[in-house]
Amino acid sequence: MTTRVRIRSVGFGREATPFIDVLWRVYADDPHWIPMLRRVQRERLDPAHTPFLRYGQAQLFLAERDGEPVGRISAQINPLHDEKWNEAAGFFGHFDCVDDLEAAAALFEAAESWLRERGAAISRGPFSFTINDESGCLVEGFDSPPMVAMPHGRPWFPELIEANGYRKVKDLWAYHYPVDAPLGDRRQRAWQRIHEHPRVTVRPFDKRNFQRDVRIAAEIFNEAWVENWSSVPITEEEADRLASDLVQFADPDLTAFVEIDGDPAAMVISIPNLNECARDIDGRLFPFGWAKLLWRLRRRPESGRVMLLGVRQKWRTREFAQLGVMLTAEVHVRGAAKGYRWAELGWVLEDNHLLNHALRRTDAEVYKVYRVYEKAL
Repeated sequence: MTTRVRIRSVGFGREATPFIDVLWRVYADDPHWIPMLRRVQRERLDPAHTPFLRYGQAQLFLAERDGEPVGRISAQINPLHDEKWNEAAGFFGHFDCVDDLEAAAALFEAAESWLRERGAAISRGPFSFTINDESGCLVEGFDSPPMVAMPHGRPWFPELIEANGYRKVKDLWAYHYPVDAPLGDRRQRAWQRIHEHPRVTVRPFDKRNFQRDVRIAAEIFNEAWVENWSSVPITEEEADRLASDLVQFADPDLTAFVEIDGDPAAMVISIPNLNECARDIDGRLFPFGWAKLLWRLRRRPESGRVMLLGVRQKWRTREFAQLGVMLTAEVHVRGAAKGYRWAELGWVLEDNHLLNHALRRTDAEVYKVYRVYEKAL
């Protein structure tokens, strides 16, 4: 006889361990799942390390059957989103569940009830915790591992979400881009034209002043993405947290600023694919995880991810119209020189027609699709 599902609230910090552990149940037989380092997962669920948990509201829920965890979900309210978009939006995230409709329904019921109590009129997600973190539910591309800082999922997740009344609101595309292929004449010319422009300086991030440069990059990102669907700004605290994460593993040669007359006009942040290096350490740094990770990073993984790219509004002029193209070419040139074979570009909104058109003119192909869902409460 099947027992009923029990939902319980889970605390943050050290209390969040069961919320993390359930992932090993959900993904037990998935050969493509690469767990995020447990230390990183704990920090992301700890207000001392995650700025959103200090300025936003959030609650974690765990589903159990027969005393065993079978799924999880978070519910959150983002005041920065409400302030910018003037909508009573609530969000869900961290949705991972075994193929159990009853458990999924109980999780969504708990999350939605929590959101309603705080005045939310809609539930949107998954975002873990904001759209600037891991976003969307994987709906295409289950046949390969996730890139670093991107979500993974099981094929039944979309069905469980839709069975609970959610409908697609937006797709996010991730592109597979070959770095070991020729750059192409058009992009080679754009790259050369910008480099030779007398007003332009292209420089890597300064590792000695990494926090400063990541703050500048966040300012450019916030201005460049201000009109994008459902976007929220990266706060200064979040930029500092990103800097502390990146400085441990970032390759400065895969980052770049374009300065025009000394003014930071555009930026790109790319990172080595840590998932490729962490594929068999099961999320644990000890006793041998650190050694494996550092050794593999020194040898360099074959892939990386272009995670942030932006051009300030005031420099989107005819004279500098190809700054975005130039930045992808910059990553291509630098990545190829260091032995990278391919990069993930993304995510990109499905209706960002300008960027998608530009990427389709290269050798990039959409290889993963992440879906954002919405439901009226």
